[in-house]
Amino acid sequence: MCIGIGCSAGGLEPVCEIFQHLREKTGAAFVVIPHLSAEYPSRFGHILQRFTDMPVHRVTDTVIMQPNNVYVLVEGKMMIVEDHVLRVRKRYSREIINKSIDIFFKSMARCYDENAVGVILSGMGTDGIEGIKAIEDRHGLVLVQDPESTDFNILPQTAIIRDDPHAVLPPPEIAKFLQRYLKTDKRMI
Repeated sequence: MCIGIGCSAGGLEPVCEIFQHLREKTGAAFVVIPHLSAEYPSRFGHILQRFTDMPVHRVTDTVIMQPNNVYVLVEGKMMIVEDHVLRVRKRYSREIINKSIDIFFKSMARCYDENAVGVILSGMGTDGIEGIKAIEDRHGLVLVQDPESTDFNILPQTAIIRDDPHAVLPPPEIAKFLQRYLKTDKRMI
């Protein structure tokens, strides 16, 4: 089971809230895809580690995913998953519009099919919308942060309008939903 969490502007706080409320081991691997500046080192992973007992890894090279671990995309990179292995590459200068969430979510859908979970949090723009469609096309689960609980609601609102997410919840409720979902046979939706 792979849970991808995509966020843009205002995304650090809801990501931390989710992990703060995930208290039980879930058996899932978590991959966080934040929009980051390509030029400046990010402390996203270091900050996130304060909110979870799971190991948090800044993904700078190829890594085999393990359950109950958190993997965070680093600045200046793009990431996919193939055969349960995270692979990164440089973000090219021609990639002016950041599509890192779509790229990862589409690869996660191909790799995990119905065992893919996509979470869209606070942000601007539309990155992630194509990715959640790919997840749903393969019968995975899509959760979206309640726009009322965001600092930047364009991305969650767009996800709700263009897709039919399984649930729209504030971050603490996303964590509770995931814990219930991962304890069942995953077909509770």
